Amino acid sequence: MGDALSSALPESTPVTVVDGAQRSEQAAAIDVAVGILVRRDERGQECAFLLTSRPAGKVYEGYWEYPGGKFEPGETVQQALSRELHEELGIQIGLVYPWQQEVFDYPHARVRLHFCKVYEWQGGFDMREGQEMAWCGLPVAVGPVLPGTLPVLACFARDWGYDGPLTAPASSRRKAEAVSRHYTSSMSWLDDIKWNADGLVPAIAQEAATGDVLMMAWMNRQALELTVEKGQAVYWSRSRGRLWHKGEESGHVQQVQELRLDCDGDVLLLKVTQLGHDPGIACHTGRHSCFYSVLRQGRWEPVEPVLQDPESIYR
Repeated sequence: MGDALSSALPESTPVTVVDGAQRSEQAAAIDVAVGILVRRDERGQECAFLLTSRPAGKVYEGYWEYPGGKFEPGETVQQALSRELHEELGIQIGLVYPWQQEVFDYPHARVRLHFCKVYEWQGGFDMREGQEMAWCGLPVAVGPVLPGTLPVLACFARDWGYDGPLTAPASSRRKAEAVSRHYTSSMSWLDDIKWNADGLVPAIAQEAATGDVLMMAWMNRQALELTVEKGQAVYWSRSRGRLWHKGEESGHVQQVQELRLDCDGDVLLLKVTQLGHDPGIACHTGRHSCFYSVLRQGRWEPVEPVLQDPESIYR
């Protein structure tokens, strides 16, 4: 994708005609970089993608699509998407993963869409063109959906093993769009957090009933969003490079009672109820707390007992 783009189409390139706007085979195409921002669940599986509405004044105003825009001369797809998604959404993206290309004849132009997946980004979403955004699964509950988006939805359905309709009935969209708008507008609190250069923030879990400090882990934006949605602690595992729903293997789930942010905005405190064992086990060593060693005479000495053999916890 680092080579120069050609506006001419190879002879065998299929072209999807939209609203009867078929052009000659020799017609040139405008190259457009399209970013598919994908969220993963706690198992590392793809679970949602971001759609945005086309802003007022543009053709197909109000239709939902994946964000992106035209290549500037000499740009690679990485450069084009990095620029476009910063201009449109206010975020800084990580690596892009080219996925597929589709060519469409719209009434206003022939476009060649370079669809790329993006799994990592930093910064808060800022709809700089007055558009709306929605995290979607299948069927997509917002609409109408731009025709150029439909083939990608079909690919997600294939990859996810989904065989239902790609989009929800029009009668159910209004409520879903209202929920999406409320959810999006209510997520501004995420932007108050000072995420580090890796898009992470340290999170300390404290037992609500006793005040015991149980553990420290890391969260990215998605982990914190899921923590709030589920009411249970979800962290980001740096060693595994994926979301980690605390207790997903051990059953030692942390029910979140309260979330706090420190005075500098760069540390989270979770007041939790540690479930799965009585007393609660937060540490992978089978102890109540990960902070079980005390410095005594120049040595770290364990002072908390093992409540359950780790080999019986992680089987």
